[in-house]
Amino acid sequence: MSTLWRHQLLLGLVAVLVFFTNLGGYALFDEDEPKNAVCGREMFERGDWIVPTFNAQLRTDKPILIYWLMQISFRLFGVSEFAARFGSAFLAVGTTLLTYHLGRKLYSPEIGLLAGVIVCTSLMFSAVGRSVTPDSVLIFCLTLAFTSYVWAVAARRGGHFSGVETSRAETPWIELLPASRVASLPMYAAMGLAILAKGPIGVLLPCMIIGLLLLVTLRRNDLTSGTLSPPSGPWWRRSLVTLVQVMRPSRILEASWRMRIVLGAAVVLAIALPWYVAVGLKTDGAWLRGFLGDHNVGRFLGAKENHSGPIFYYVIALFMGCFPWSVFLPLAVWQLRTRLVKGDSWGDSDRFVACWAGVWFVFFSFASTKLPNYVLPMYPALALISARYLHDWQLAPAGQGSVSFRHCCRILAVLGVLMMVGIPIAMSILLPGEEWLLLIGAIPLMGAALAFVASQREQRPRAIRILSASAIALAVLMLGIAPTRVGLHQDSPKLAEAARQAAGTSDIELATIDYFSPNLVFYAGHPVQLLVQPDDVARFFAEHPRGFVVTRSDKLKRLTKPMPQIVEVARHRRFLRNHDLVLLGRPTDIALHKAPLAR
Repeated sequence: MSTLWRHQLLLGLVAVLVFFTNLGGYALFDEDEPKNAVCGREMFERGDWIVPTFNAQLRTDKPILIYWLMQISFRLFGVSEFAARFGSAFLAVGTTLLTYHLGRKLYSPEIGLLAGVIVCTSLMFSAVGRSVTPDSVLIFCLTLAFTSYVWAVAARRGGHFSGVETSRAETPWIELLPASRVASLPMYAAMGLAILAKGPIGVLLPCMIIGLLLLVTLRRNDLTSGTLSPPSGPWWRRSLVTLVQVMRPSRILEASWRMRIVLGAAVVLAIALPWYVAVGLKTDGAWLRGFLGDHNVGRFLGAKENHSGPIFYYVIALFMGCFPWSVFLPLAVWQLRTRLVKGDSWGDSDRFVACWAGVWFVFFSFASTKLPNYVLPMYPALALISARYLHDWQLAPAGQGSVSFRHCCRILAVLGVLMMVGIPIAMSILLPGEEWLLLIGAIPLMGAALAFVASQREQRPRAIRILSASAIALAVLMLGIAPTRVGLHQDSPKLAEAARQAAGTSDIELATIDYFSPNLVFYAGHPVQLLVQPDDVARFFAEHPRGFVVTRSDKLKRLTKPMPQIVEVARHRRFLRNHDLVLLGRPTDIALHKAPLAR
């Protein structure tokens, strides 16, 4: 078996283990998972491939691609948690393999293999790859676009992105573009799919990233030819002059034209525009106004749903999301900077991943609405940066870089200890009985300790293998096994099942007052009414004598006005809250063995 196939098989098995272990073995988690799953189910039940709805209301949050994937998986596997999550998991495996192919074209097969392991075991990426959200779909489409671009450039440079021989192109920067219109098509087609996954960001930022790479290379060419002079003076002046030199309008226009932006726009529109037009027509423009206006422009200009944060928000988010590999990320970024300043045989590759990560990070750092998943598309780039650092450390002479590597292991071990202390405390408050989850922290602790010892003995490849194995074990335990226990404490599946048992049928009518959970809609199997006033409760029971109402236990006093006699059917502690939820119903010929609530 060739090295290529051996690497792909190994990485595919690791990714399947991380993303498919017990994928359907636990309930959906509020709020995003059930919102998306219900939307996909409602479209599936209507046979509708155009208009997304949640709880029988128009849903303008996300475009259509994730719902199309769910419709396919629902047809294959039936409506279930596994089917709802299948598309995300399948594409997460694809992203892992694409990261490998990026790495081997940008650097080497060994770096690509390690980058694939890093990206699929970075906890935030592992989590979204197992979730019913469009993030995994977007990441796959964008990584596919960048892989198509890198492969097209590598094809004209002898098989490697940074080149293996002297090019005959008219200027060096031209080498960083696909050689023909046909070679550009896959890149732009993937961007078109990204627009169907999450909107205009799917084409705007990839073009900005590739464009910035071209502009930076153009400046380097102009400095070499003497067209520009190197900046001098204080650091702030040098930085400002460099920015002006990079962002010259004439060069921006030239780079855009060379990127075949008109062809790209035609390809992107041919793929994405038909659905956007169709949904606009079917909803009289309501979906377009809600999505493009509120969820794109609105989220960038103003903080939505209290999701704001300081300018350094994503520094913290990336440290948490890339765990356990994030302990090496500062060193990896510093090494990247050093290579960019001093020069490197893989310099074009370094500049590409730097533009990828840098543009995405800066763009969303200045957005008003901030969420950890907004920077997920830069995770493959960060994985490549980290893999390059660890690979270089592995091949370095004995003693070189050992101290810094061991410091990272110490930090990882300390974080493992903090997890072993903090998790039981948190579980005793939020999920009593699940204190055993402290074992999650033992994995990074043991991995760090063993890697530290291997480093002391200069067994560097072994240290990398230990870190990889511990990262895989952490992802599987934390995201594949632990949720089966945590999910047992969720309230919506229990309340919906209690209503079915009390009614003696799976066809139940549910409503809520002073409480709402998207998960309740998924497990009820059909739309749930939202009641506002106690009179609404009386009206609901008059219209649906065999219906049920869910409310908070601390809000029962609101239901003291005269209404049909009701009883408490079931009670369950609200997930991760300090109050109970109560399922209310009317005594009927189905015996409800609870006493009527005191008035």
